[in-house]
Amino acid sequence: MARRVTAETLEEIRQRIDIVDLIGSRITLKRSGSTFKARCPFHKEKTPSFHVNPVRRTYHCFGCGAHGDIFKFLMESDGMTFMDAVRTLAERAMVPLDTQVDYEAASRKALYTLHDELAAFYQRCLRDHSSAGDARRYLASRKLDSVIVERFGIGYAPRIARTLERWAAKHGYDIEQLVTAGLLVPPREIDRADDYYDRFRGRLMFPIRDATGRVVGFSGRILDPKASPAKYVNSPETPIFQKGRILYALDLARASIVRHPRREAIVCEGQIDVIRCHACGFDTAVAAQGTAFTEEHARLLKRYADSVVLVYDGDAAGRKAAVRTGQLLLAAGLPVRAALLAEDQDPDSLLRDQGPEGFQQLIDQAESITAFQIATLQAQEPDPTTIDAIARISGQVLELLVDCPKAVLRSHLLQEAAVRLGLPVSALEEDLEKAISRRQAAVINAPPPAPAERAVPAHPADDLPPDVMEPLPPRGALQASAATAVPKPSAAARPRHSPAFSLCALLLHHAEDAEAVDLVRTWLPPVLIEEEPARIIISAAIEGHELGEDRLSKLATEGTEEVQRWIAQLARRDVPLLYAQNLTPADAAADMVARIWIDHLRRERQSLDNEDAEQETRRFTLTRLIKALEQNVPWPKRSAGLVTELPKYMGT
Repeated sequence: MARRVTAETLEEIRQRIDIVDLIGSRITLKRSGSTFKARCPFHKEKTPSFHVNPVRRTYHCFGCGAHGDIFKFLMESDGMTFMDAVRTLAERAMVPLDTQVDYEAASRKALYTLHDELAAFYQRCLRDHSSAGDARRYLASRKLDSVIVERFGIGYAPRIARTLERWAAKHGYDIEQLVTAGLLVPPREIDRADDYYDRFRGRLMFPIRDATGRVVGFSGRILDPKASPAKYVNSPETPIFQKGRILYALDLARASIVRHPRREAIVCEGQIDVIRCHACGFDTAVAAQGTAFTEEHARLLKRYADSVVLVYDGDAAGRKAAVRTGQLLLAAGLPVRAALLAEDQDPDSLLRDQGPEGFQQLIDQAESITAFQIATLQAQEPDPTTIDAIARISGQVLELLVDCPKAVLRSHLLQEAAVRLGLPVSALEEDLEKAISRRQAAVINAPPPAPAERAVPAHPADDLPPDVMEPLPPRGALQASAATAVPKPSAAARPRHSPAFSLCALLLHHAEDAEAVDLVRTWLPPVLIEEEPARIIISAAIEGHELGEDRLSKLATEGTEEVQRWIAQLARRDVPLLYAQNLTPADAAADMVARIWIDHLRRERQSLDNEDAEQETRRFTLTRLIKALEQNVPWPKRSAGLVTELPKYMGT
């Protein structure tokens, strides 16, 4: 039974280690008021935007967004795991590591060990087994030499019946562990209870590793086209493998991405493309694993990269996928370029035919994602100069940019699009503002799903479409009929896009904004938050900000099942109306807190007795408070009346 370090021990280490001394031993810090600043160690910059706050014991870069505490700094700067950073700093602070039981650690560790040992077994089979001839010939035909095969741990799963079961028995693993790992598929017929199916038999095996290099799954490529219709088969979701959190080869690429002069990552479509890139010296290449590129992939890549160049296949499907991926990366705030390959080319074939020089030239010539999109769309039009063609193309460009949160990046891409389309940039800017408004209005006005649609289907959560979070309404748009009170909904009937849910989303994506967090801490008593997951998430965001910790990431893996579901839903969407209306996170927080108060005050007003004179006075007070909160005025004026209300709820 494994143990993990307690929160109290981690906090003691934070208290004893001076973050200014720790970071100041690596880079030159200069005092700036109550904080210290320097040029960021995580990206190239001329003007210092990296700030260290000795009171909060955190660092934050306003250039690249790097943020964390003493543990995160060692993890990012030295490539340490969390526990390595904890041990290093505990020794420095002379703090004994007080631990508590982690009941799931043993089973996870066993799965990691199983995958690591099995990957080595598959490698031996590829090298030595007589049945691996086709696999060796395939690798030779793709010009993948032994050095690169070993670097990526490529192996072969023999077709011989029960090979995997015999290997497991020899190494002390049972059938249930193989099933849990997704390596064996249980029998489907009751009368054949021992008829397990080896998911990967007869396939070329590519180990899938997480960002720290641990084998968490496999991808198997077919060698006999007659054996199965699926060219690739991937491990299913397991306790250690979630495909939406894995970028293939990130463990090999992340250090190179950080060291790159522009911190630029290369994103390809397939594993062979990535392997070929690394073999030819382009070791910043990664790819999505077993799924299309997702928002979570974009956020994961943003931890290491400041920009991305997409090198997808040159056919129509590849170009379409590149535009879709570029949109997700832009929404994460990452500048994106895209390389334009010939229709019959992919990165692997290009590197084999033209070598590293030709590929480097392609990277150098890669244009912005909007230029790539326009060129792709214009090629599909019989006459791209007609007004209807320009309208279609400009509409899709605006769709690409509608979620981009960075005003400077969005403006630059709009100007470039205007030049290429021969349009005034002011027209595109006006249309983009309208597109953003329409999108938010559609979300706000969308009815909640019917009860039958809200039933949980029998599919993995990752395969479900994300919940639509109710975005923030326009400032001053909180008015509703004061005489119409909303009955208190039951927990089961309450929609996920409640004001508290929206506030959780805001805090998840803007946890470093001190003004927003302080407003929530000061003006929102926890007792007013009805949904338990929301209370937990908001409390964690506030405590994490105070302590300089990422409490929300811990909740995402260690919280209750319901809390983890909430965070998974919240992480899929930012709060786009912040950008549409130029609101600060604090402005948005004020509106959400006001909505929660209004709902609460209306319920209290509805519960009052109309015939009671004393309660009539209370009714008048509540109406006055509600009207004040509905006003489109700065928060101090809107909230003035709440000063007398707060003591009733604080400490409840």
